[in-house]
Amino acid sequence: MSRDMSRDMSRDSNALQPVKRVGMIGLGLMGSAIAHNILRHGFELTVLAHRRRDALTKLADAGASEAATAADLAREADVVLICVTGTPQVRDVLFREDGVLAGAHPGLIVVDSSTSDPGLAAEAAHALQAKGAAFVDAPVNRTPKEAAQGKLNVLAGGEAPVVDALRPLFAAYGETVHHLGAHGSGYRAKLIHNFIAQANAVVLAEAFGTARKAGLDLAEFAGVCRLSGAHSKTFDRIVPFVLEGDDSGQQFAMRNAAKDMRSYAALATEASSTAIVAEAVRQIYVLACNLGHGEAYVPRLFDVIDALNGVEPSRA
Repeated sequence: MSRDMSRDMSRDSNALQPVKRVGMIGLGLMGSAIAHNILRHGFELTVLAHRRRDALTKLADAGASEAATAADLAREADVVLICVTGTPQVRDVLFREDGVLAGAHPGLIVVDSSTSDPGLAAEAAHALQAKGAAFVDAPVNRTPKEAAQGKLNVLAGGEAPVVDALRPLFAAYGETVHHLGAHGSGYRAKLIHNFIAQANAVVLAEAFGTARKAGLDLAEFAGVCRLSGAHSKTFDRIVPFVLEGDDSGQQFAMRNAAKDMRSYAALATEASSTAIVAEAVRQIYVLACNLGHGEAYVPRLFDVIDALNGVEPSRA
């Protein structure tokens, strides 16, 4: 972003009003939980109409209003919060004929909580600034369970005054807020974090696959890992599947993991950083998708590795 654009954004942000009216686009597992918490904290909420009515109906019953288009939603909002699959979907929501940009107005803040490509941030910020609006990339960490509890971690990139204006809204669904730098910093941090978590899942799946083939008692082996450096939050979320068949700890599809690893590899390339391990991790998720497991949650990676090892999965 140029210095002139940065100064303009800072001047515009001085006129930002307290956030009262929120427009929400994206009512999946994470988005629905975020939306319910926004309502519980007293914000006026409008959600975008969608062909799947179940989540929208529950929000309407709780007091939310419904907009017919993204442009209509933006016209009546102080903040538009986007929570969709990734870059193509965010770009469509922003730039289509009846998208958010068409309804943008001075003082509006658009927040993308999706895991998107970092290059989108500057493009979105520039387009919105022409309308007197602002943009913040603010993807979230943790799972739908913490989303329902209002305990997500918000990773924000953007102008500091704009991020500060959003903190009361972030507090409705986030336990912590981390301002990581200028536009795109939230996206970058999220991709790097996801690489760590998804790589950890691949390592655990391969390790437990070897442990099974070596004849170890997997429950006892898991107990050993919990006492050592092999333990992690990812361990706690996915190992219950290999022991008990419970994949609810990481409700994240393997096709999304493959997408994130592709984006991380591009980020590493852009930064002239190595991505040797990342490419191996990406290929495991691509393989899982090609074998028909793309919609399965990440814990079921254990089944993919067992199949590659020629082992019939068995759980305690």
